[in-house]
Amino acid sequence: MRRLSIIVVAFNERKHISRLKASFDALVLDDDVEVETLLVDGGSTDGTVEHAHALGFTRVEVLPGANIPVCRNAGNRCATGDWIAHVDADCELSPEWLNAARPFLEGQTPTVMGWPVAPPEEATWVERTWHTHWTHKNLLLVEEEGRKVVRSEAFRLITTRNLVMNREILEALDGFDEELPTGEDTDFVFRAYQRGMRVLAVPGLRVIHYGEPKTLRAFYRQQLWHANRSSYTKIMRESHAQTGGNAPKFTALYLLTAAFLLAGLILGAATKNPWWLMSTLPWTGLVGLPAAWICIKARTPGRFLQLCILYAAYGLARSLDMLGFYRDKQSWKS
Repeated sequence: MRRLSIIVVAFNERKHISRLKASFDALVLDDDVEVETLLVDGGSTDGTVEHAHALGFTRVEVLPGANIPVCRNAGNRCATGDWIAHVDADCELSPEWLNAARPFLEGQTPTVMGWPVAPPEEATWVERTWHTHWTHKNLLLVEEEGRKVVRSEAFRLITTRNLVMNREILEALDGFDEELPTGEDTDFVFRAYQRGMRVLAVPGLRVIHYGEPKTLRAFYRQQLWHANRSSYTKIMRESHAQTGGNAPKFTALYLLTAAFLLAGLILGAATKNPWWLMSTLPWTGLVGLPAAWICIKARTPGRFLQLCILYAAYGLARSLDMLGFYRDKQSWKS
């Protein structure tokens, strides 16, 4: 008998966990597989813990005030499965989710895998556009275990909203880095990649995420929260700035081009010289070229302006974090 342990970290997620648990119960399972579900709560005040007990989660742990990686590691220690998964509380797994993962979990090589979460049917332009970014920023499919996957730098596509692995991976990496308030999942998967472990992005691992920001303002606040200078520094140091540093590199370029733009605006206002418009080119190029490239790959030219807006908001939020603002890292949902 094989066991899958699904770990959920929650904080005030009562309205979502019924749907999540129902999707666990609806997973298509072979007779030789069983599922245990573990919820680790960080101190909810909305009845999440009581509702999780009523829904029949296998185990519920409560760690008031603990940060996310501490909660994740607590769930890891409680898990008894051969296969370990992490899913966010505001997600919904497709019935075939485990069947998409199983060929890799049963392969010769221990594997950590995932795939970007999808927005719900009623998604806003912000949700749909960001999903276009996620699913096309590193889309180089190859065949492995008879399925199409992304293997090259697949760590860029995996978060703990949708992550599953062999227990050997978890034990080899000694869990999540509890010193990182956010970005612990990026760090975890990147460490697996750096050590030569098999890291795959598997399109069949379909998960719907109901908690993505629905407005531009919410997206900006989310990026402020997700930005993590400590995580950036760790990844750049461990990779010697050779790989895994796209986000900090983009942020550094954003700061540089924004400073150049601001200087041009000030100089243009002082001299009345129209040549100041040239100072806008580096910044617009930094935002516009990636947007154009994603649109070409996704064959969605209509999303160009929307991607530009999101990249501009992303760069501003990440730049403020790199400069040392907003260090308390309170959840963007609070």
